[in-house]
Amino acid sequence: MTNSDAPAIAPGPARESGFSPSLQEVGERVRQRRRERGLSLRELAGHAGLSSSFLSLVERGECSLSLTSLFAISAALSITPADLLDSSHTAEPAPQEFALWRAAAAAARPTMSVGEREYYRLPTAFDGQELDALYVRIHPTSTIAPLATHEGEEFAYVVRGSMWLRLRDHELVLGEGDGVHFSSGTPHTIANLTSEPVDAIWVSTHSAPHEHGLDVSPTTRTVKP
Repeated sequence: MTNSDAPAIAPGPARESGFSPSLQEVGERVRQRRRERGLSLRELAGHAGLSSSFLSLVERGECSLSLTSLFAISAALSITPADLLDSSHTAEPAPQEFALWRAAAAAARPTMSVGEREYYRLPTAFDGQELDALYVRIHPTSTIAPLATHEGEEFAYVVRGSMWLRLRDHELVLGEGDGVHFSSGTPHTIANLTSEPVDAIWVSTHSAPHEHGLDVSPTTRTVKP
């Protein structure tokens, strides 16, 4: 199924024109990390399994970043998705054996708007961390991203709304309280086909950073229809 064959998308509320400042901040952060690695735009795109033209739009803050693309770019840079989303520059807390998230601190949690998605970083960083957790709000989707694959596993739990998910040839609609756990190697893409936002908790396996830059082969790729 191509994007043109995807289910009809319900019209959503009008959104402000122009690019979100947060979208531009993420793009600048991607460019900064890429340059720190000494990678060209084409090299990073190759490692992430994305096109150079798409990555160029991301770095200029002119293109929305899907969950799959976010995971792909962060994995290619050997950082966590939160590293690209977190705009704070506060000192890192002292290492401990667990990470705690209190509901009372929800209003103060870092928020990053990336096109049709808003990401809330959940504090999961500690020594030996193997999972990355994000609270994501997906606004009505204008264009469904192509199927993509990468290494690892993912778990999603819908807190509010209705989320459409395609796993290879299976099309799933997840409502409030529904969850799904799958291998990231299964071709997948997600969308919000309703007119209301959908909130979900998204957990993925962590791509450990490498001390001497990229020393792994590309592990993310877009799947042709």
